[in-house]
This record gives sequence, structure tokens and C-alpha cells, in this order.
Amino acid sequence: MITMDKHGVQSIERAFSVINALSLAPAGTTLSELARMTGLNKSTVHRLLRSLIMMGYAAQDEGTGKYHLTIRMFEVGSRVVNKLDVSMVSKPYLVRLSEVTGEAVHLVVRDGSDIVYILKEDSGSSSVRMSSRVGLRSPMYCTAVGKSILAELPPEEVDKIWASSRIVKYTPNTVTSLEELKEQLRTIRSRGYAIDDEENETGVRCVGACLRDYSRKIVGAFSVSGPITRMDDSRIGEIAELVLRTKKQISSSLGYSQDTP
Repeated sequence: MITMDKHGVQSIERAFSVINALSLAPAGTTLSELARMTGLNKSTVHRLLRSLIMMGYAAQDEGTGKYHLTIRMFEVGSRVVNKLDVSMVSKPYLVRLSEVTGEAVHLVVRDGSDIVYILKEDSGSSSVRMSSRVGLRSPMYCTAVGKSILAELPPEEVDKIWASSRIVKYTPNTVTSLEELKEQLRTIRSRGYAIDDEENETGVRCVGACLRDYSRKIVGAFSVSGPITRMDDSRIGEIAELVLRTKKQISSSLGYSQDTP
């Protein structure tokens, strides 16, 4: 077991604060600016920079005197990134979400105009038999997971997906109007999650949200699904809070940060 004293932890925290500040300035930045960004004094920042330069993770431009991260930092990060798999990273969070809610939880990825289910966690307490299964392909326009992805896409891409989709009214609640869908997408963007109100399957309501990775790319979406007997508006609100929290946790584990340029 690794143990570390308070001084060691503080040194690491300071070093990473400098690394993070450098990552936000790809064109390089000055010692004074780094001190301002990190809240550390110049002598501390300078000492940390010297260590990073000696290890090959940072460099100083001879012409401008500015400091920047080197390709070595990218090489280290890429080894981690290459191992990131949305299913692998998401699974522990989704298992926990299923346990907490007592409902089925799904993870999907986009494939053209559709979504494909790649993971399903079922609490076993569901009183309805859902049609969802790993490998199933479903349209985006009538699922919570699909709509959560659509809400983050440019309008022209939404139009293209709609035009290439076979619009089917699966239930009385299925949206078959592009304008109505776009109205839903505006709401989804503002609150951060989507609702499938018996639009894909009668008797089932879902709350879904999309996931982003370190490159800010949408890499998938997940949802909590349950029978309407348990998914009234009040419970939908409770589950939505859990979905938003889980969305933040998984995206963060995939390297996403709202501060990423």
C-alpha cells in the first residue's frame, strides 16, 4: 500500500495544477501568467517547471520565453485514452444506477441514423418485459438515448438523420413531426436529459442522457427505463437528477471537461 505525507500530496497537487494550466495554453504562457492561473507564487511555479522540463514533459520556447507542454505529455495521455472504452468505463456507474433506481439501465452508441444497445443492466424488479436487448438497433427520434444525442447535434445533421430514418408511429405517443421533435430537442438541451414518454414502447418511460469523451465527442448515451406504474412525473424528476449526476461522472471518467477548449 502506497503512503504519502502531507508535503508529498501538496507537491503533487501543485505540479498537476501547473500541468493543467499549461494544457489550457497550447501556444505557451509566461511564468507570471502561470502563477496567476494556479494561485502559486512565482518561485514555486518556476521550481515545478524546472522539474517538468528536466523530465521532458514541458519546455521553454527560446524565442518567446513561454512555457508549454511537450509531445511526451501527449504520449502518456494517449496510452490512457487508447484504453478508454465507453462500455468498460460506464459499466460500474450504470450497475450502481440500476441498483439505486431498481430499474433497467441501457447504454447505446450511435450507428448512422440509429442507436445500438451495447449494454443492459437489469435490476430484476421490473414488472414489464422490455424489448430492449444488447445488439438491438432502434431509431433515434423516439428513444430517450437517441434524442439525447440528437439534441447535441447541429440542426442540419438532425435534418439529415430525420430524412434518412423510416418514421414509424410505434405508439400513440411517438413523435412523427420534425418540428415537434425539434421542440423536444430544445427542451432536452436546456435541461441536459431526455424523456421517452411511451414513445418507443407502450407502458415504458425512460430518462436518458448523452456522454462525451476527452475530445468532446459524443461517444454514447444511457438511460433508465421502467414501467409507467413506477415512473410517474415525480419519480421521473428524481431519476433525472441521478441521470445527470451519472452523466457527469462517466463523462469525467472518459476525460471530458467543460473547460476543454
